[in-house]
Amino acid sequence: LVVPFVIYGASQDHSAGHGITHQMMHLALQIGIVIFAGYFGIKLAKKLRIPGILGELFAGIIIGPFLLGQIPLPGFPEGLFPLFEGGFPISPELFGFATVASIVLLFLTGLQTDLSLFLRYALRGTLVGLGGVGVSLLTGSIVGIMVIGGTGFDPRSLFLGVVAIATSVDITARILNDRRKMTSPEGVTILAASVIEDVLGITLLAVLIGIDHAQAITTIPWADIARIGGKAFLVWLGFTTLGIIFSHQIGRILKVETNRSHIAVLALGLALIVAGIFETAGLAMIIGAYVVGLSLSNTDIAYVIQENIEPVHHFFDPIFFTVIGMLINLQVLVSSEVMIYGIIFGGLAIVMKMIGCGLPALGVGFTPMGAYRISLGMIPRGEVALIIAGIGLSTGILDDTLFGIAILMTLITTIAAPPLLNMALKNPRSGTRKSHESQEQIITDFEFGSRSLIEFLLRDLLSTMQNEGFFIHAAELDDRVYHMRRDTVYISLTVSPTVMSFTSKKEDVAFIKNLMYEGTLELQAKVEVLKNMSKPIDMRAEIVDQESRNFVNWYRYLDVETISLKLASTTKEDAIRELLELLIKAGKISEPEVVLEAVLNRERSMSTGLKNGIAIPHGRSEGARELCVAVGLSPAGIDFSCLDGKLARAIFLIVSPERDPGPHLQILSGIASVLKSEDAVNQLVLHGTRSDLISYMVKNSKRK
Repeated sequence: LVVPFVIYGASQDHSAGHGITHQMMHLALQIGIVIFAGYFGIKLAKKLRIPGILGELFAGIIIGPFLLGQIPLPGFPEGLFPLFEGGFPISPELFGFATVASIVLLFLTGLQTDLSLFLRYALRGTLVGLGGVGVSLLTGSIVGIMVIGGTGFDPRSLFLGVVAIATSVDITARILNDRRKMTSPEGVTILAASVIEDVLGITLLAVLIGIDHAQAITTIPWADIARIGGKAFLVWLGFTTLGIIFSHQIGRILKVETNRSHIAVLALGLALIVAGIFETAGLAMIIGAYVVGLSLSNTDIAYVIQENIEPVHHFFDPIFFTVIGMLINLQVLVSSEVMIYGIIFGGLAIVMKMIGCGLPALGVGFTPMGAYRISLGMIPRGEVALIIAGIGLSTGILDDTLFGIAILMTLITTIAAPPLLNMALKNPRSGTRKSHESQEQIITDFEFGSRSLIEFLLRDLLSTMQNEGFFIHAAELDDRVYHMRRDTVYISLTVSPTVMSFTSKKEDVAFIKNLMYEGTLELQAKVEVLKNMSKPIDMRAEIVDQESRNFVNWYRYLDVETISLKLASTTKEDAIRELLELLIKAGKISEPEVVLEAVLNRERSMSTGLKNGIAIPHGRSEGARELCVAVGLSPAGIDFSCLDGKLARAIFLIVSPERDPGPHLQILSGIASVLKSEDAVNQLVLHGTRSDLISYMVKNSKRK
């Protein structure tokens, strides 16, 4: 199949010699450049502490056909991204990739919507969302009248209103998640209202696309509006209802495929099919993708699909936003007309959203602070507004000027709102007049003494849950969070350094306690088997006797400030405290008592005294800023219960953080490899300066 395709491409007679093979090569090159440009745009945005999509947009503007993209290069006389002839800035092939990217983005947005929370706050969210829709349409009409004249019912003015309706679920959700406010009354209301706004906005988008948008209208075609709007609403409502009703059946069909990656790919394929059906019915493709995601969000494979589709999302995400940036004519964007009306549009979009969403929030039980948080959360337009604006430009409803005004409004609202929302969420004042109703979620905590115990138990626990038919999604936040779902059962596990915390419905608490009971018993049984199989004392004796490979850079880990050539202490615990004090003075320890307890606990479990007068007390604790070593010499010797019964004269204290222990075991092995004889220890103890001691360790380190 490939050979005929290539021959066919090579045989095409194009004036510039651009056969299909050359076109595909050009497309591949463009996509690669777009991905890298978007990646570096995100990196720059993070440094500037602005949303990543803005960095991608600016990257698209720079490499696009209106700026660097049209510069001639060897082999590309028209540039890498030439201005495409036919009224649209970029090629249909590249815009096709951006369209698929928008489908993936809205599919994931639907998957990430918590359907139960949405339904619980549906009334509040609907009222807030309707308020936002109304004022946004009014805002677009006002700006449209100012720019193009005519009436506020001109499709172009209404289209600006539809762009202003959209709320960036992604940007707002990230802020809510960072502040642990995703399930707060304000958080859930924002998300529910955002969904209502997006659905109504996209439905209105379908209506506008269906109307003759080539000309401004003086007579409002109410019959056409009613027909197209009714059709769009019925298609959306029908597919959404059927999707939710049959979501579990769809999930079971997808689960026939046991490979999780394949499940995700098939789910995305379903989203693409429904997106095509929606486009055929006169609705935007992104609505169909969102409906499929929303339907599957109610299944136990929702997190599996999210997790496995992430690489696809990471591939398409920069393509979409960077390509949208490439549609922006910088000369038009910085023109006085676009700048003036764009700033006016952005300011009105902020003020009107705060009024339109804040007032309904006050009327449904929120305090002024709660209403303020909700209105701020509804301001960022972000990705959905960009998608709608791109559709407006591609269909010809928006020209370059109106598109630039819409983009500028999106940039202003996306930049202005997040820091304000972040500060509002930090405010401790309640957002509701009454205590909000219980979410019927029970938190069950299990306290453990150390991270090690949790790590051992966690592996078996997750394996057991998978064997029980649960699908597990791991989310790395400040703590590790595992979302576990099986059919209608949903359990969330948060793992902190010493606590396992389960969140579930009341009726699932017994299952969780039984899970932990069985898991703990199994762990105890494994420990007993390990005790019977291994002999730690014999293993400790072999540490010094064996030849050891040494990878330790002693210049990095030994410091003259953390070396004592003559310890004042005469007991083991005092010696540990004295060495710890050296690390504290060197600024390597943040929580001395926590570190001391970790080292002493390790010492109580089994002495760290080896042979030939060596002792290596050590421990792992978050009280240590980094892996650090302190050395103390005691010519008289200290009792560390060494294996050969001798007193310890060379004592190395090693401390490392639990989360990032560094080469902890390598250093233990490295000490044993250097000081493997009594003569070596004698030479170490006789050194007159701390620098000489470091040089001795470096000189006698063996690399194999």
